[in-house]
Amino acid sequence: MAAPTYSSTVGNRESLKQDAELLAADITPVTGLLAHKAEKNKRPRTLMDKLKSVSTAGHIEGDVTNGGRDAFSQVAEFAGQAQRLVNPYSVSKEQEQEDSAVVSNMVNAAQKSMTELAVDKEAVICGDQVKVSDVPGTTAGVTPGLGSLTNATSVDVDAAYRTPAASIYSGLKASFDDAALGAVIASMWGESTMIQDLWLVAGADLREHIVSEFTRTAGAASQIDYNVSGGGQTIPWMVELIDSQFGQVKMKNGNPNALPSADRGYLINPELLYVAEYQGIESENYPFLGGNYTGAVDTRFALMSTGPNGLGKIEFSDEA
Repeated sequence: MAAPTYSSTVGNRESLKQDAELLAADITPVTGLLAHKAEKNKRPRTLMDKLKSVSTAGHIEGDVTNGGRDAFSQVAEFAGQAQRLVNPYSVSKEQEQEDSAVVSNMVNAAQKSMTELAVDKEAVICGDQVKVSDVPGTTAGVTPGLGSLTNATSVDVDAAYRTPAASIYSGLKASFDDAALGAVIASMWGESTMIQDLWLVAGADLREHIVSEFTRTAGAASQIDYNVSGGGQTIPWMVELIDSQFGQVKMKNGNPNALPSADRGYLINPELLYVAEYQGIESENYPFLGGNYTGAVDTRFALMSTGPNGLGKIEFSDEA
């Protein structure tokens, strides 16, 4: 019997890797925003620390200063959990032999499956699920999502490092305005005074709400629509940067298929989050046994945080 004629995706790993990098910047904005660090422990650990409480007490002349102070008394540990995602695929022998508008071969099946798996990973990272420890052969490991890490009563985070309630807007959508967002950012800044690069990853409806309701005007000025010549249509203004009390917040669209809701938003300081990566998105073909050509793409990772107390969330009480 002649050898199978399909192209092995194993020989296309470099191409798949390049595709994955493009996807990270395009359809998986949170995954692309976070640093990825190699990891070997299935329950990885990272340390969290914070500054001491502010003191304004003056020093009394003559008092000794060599009494010492434990500078790391507030250090706590964040424990993660590895999660593996698998997306199998198959192509029939007939599909391999026929030409169509959609080329149904193993290489394209792997690339399509990789795109689907990348969105699955983004959905896990953006999800509300809590951590589940794995039990080989019985229970799949589940890594906590951003929704759990930014919960004021999170079971996945040490109590001293939970996201404060003031950093979570949980009121009505209609009441969410400039001042409400500013209050969330002020709370975040109070927890992490070194905010340098703040991002708001927003669902489509949340972003639309911000664009239409957060109109800042100078004097009697109003928002501007650009007219389309001869078409009687307009291109409305758009918001990419929000000036807050503590610097600019860059806003980007969240993938609507990966966020828990189109109203959901996460305020992310990338310095406080990273992805522990055991295996990037890889593809593997299985031996052909006379039925379909089969394979699978998979990845294994854990969402980690060095300070959930410095993150923020928008989760309306009437979230759609």
